[in-house]
Amino acid sequence: MSPYPGSGGTSTGLERRGLGMYQRGKNILIVATLDTKSEEALYLKEIIRTRENNPLVMDVGIGGAVPFQPDFSREEVALATGRRLEEIRTGTYWDGLAAMARGANSIIQNLVAKEKIDGLLFIGGGRGTSQALMIMPELPLKLPKLILSTVAFVSGAINTEKVSVDQAMMQSPADLWGINRITRMSLQRAAGAICGMAEEQEEKEVDRKPLVAISALGVHAYVNRCKSLLLERGYEPVVFHSVGTGALEKLIRQGYISGSLDLSCYELVNHVCGGIVKGGEEKFTAACEKGIPQVIASGALDFFPLFASDPLPAELRERTVIQHGLVNLIKTTPQEQERIATLMAEKINKTGAPTVVLVPLKGFSKLDRGQEMPFYEPGAGRRFIGVLKEKVSNPLVEIQEIDVHINDPVFAERATDLLLGKMI
Repeated sequence: MSPYPGSGGTSTGLERRGLGMYQRGKNILIVATLDTKSEEALYLKEIIRTRENNPLVMDVGIGGAVPFQPDFSREEVALATGRRLEEIRTGTYWDGLAAMARGANSIIQNLVAKEKIDGLLFIGGGRGTSQALMIMPELPLKLPKLILSTVAFVSGAINTEKVSVDQAMMQSPADLWGINRITRMSLQRAAGAICGMAEEQEEKEVDRKPLVAISALGVHAYVNRCKSLLLERGYEPVVFHSVGTGALEKLIRQGYISGSLDLSCYELVNHVCGGIVKGGEEKFTAACEKGIPQVIASGALDFFPLFASDPLPAELRERTVIQHGLVNLIKTTPQEQERIATLMAEKINKTGAPTVVLVPLKGFSKLDRGQEMPFYEPGAGRRFIGVLKEKVSNPLVEIQEIDVHINDPVFAERATDLLLGKMI
């Protein structure tokens, strides 16, 4: 029986390759389209072996000759989708690449589950990089990941929505079209990087402290107080920059996070206001779905960013705008803030775990703290909490107000105490 879902009964498996029988070294999986990248894959195998690690090769190509037998053939990858390679070849070119990416993902997930690989290295140009980007976001954090690509920094081709939050990306200065002194250098660095990542991966620990997430922006001062309180109570805090990477949601879904202080709603603000930060669709959903306790706040409700290099839309020119590095920060309107509260309510109405929304009535960032600050707006907190009270219907959700600014220490103390009270 095949170890791969939907593989059609192929008899090859982990045992045939000797995986799990190595007495030393790390198992490094090299993934490439061998009809175009066989020389490079073989050279990587050689370098990885010299480091006393164990190289394996997977072929995700769909056409052209294969000069050597890989550990995972393209036929096996195709069968892991439930189809044969000949069937996949009858579709469009890009449909074929996507199908092979799904097959590769199935096999890699199986290897990870069985703890048979310790590092993953993709090499490729446009098509190989595209396949890698289809696969890596679904893989767990514990697996080190690297792409050596000829298009890593091509303008507009690769963005934060396509990459995995924990992968590394390396640009090859020359096309991976044979071995020469330039590509040799790139391949040596890639092999060294993935081996180093695998070799330095943290070993399994006993008695790990539960992880508690904190989301924040640079305009927030609550992080250090939250961290110190969590450490005092035996938890391990981990801070997430609230800029739309999706990292917090991914780690919650992978089971790393035991509780969440999701105190910045910046992704939600951008989603409603048309800002450049992504992730609003996912914001708050992972904790609701996984059923972990969370405390949510309205941090950074007061503004959203647009690129400073782009002309400011006419409808925004009457608003308060300040430049912050590469972006312009635009003041949100009362109507936008009400829509944000409505969307937040829709999301947390689906939670399956105790949730508290804690609204600081005196402001949401250092940019609205006091009359001298550009985004100062008295009364915004009461308006926001009023909408929440009207829209939230889930009995697991509590809505609380606190008559302080979000950067006052008492806010951090209240938020942390509320969360820890739900985690007992």
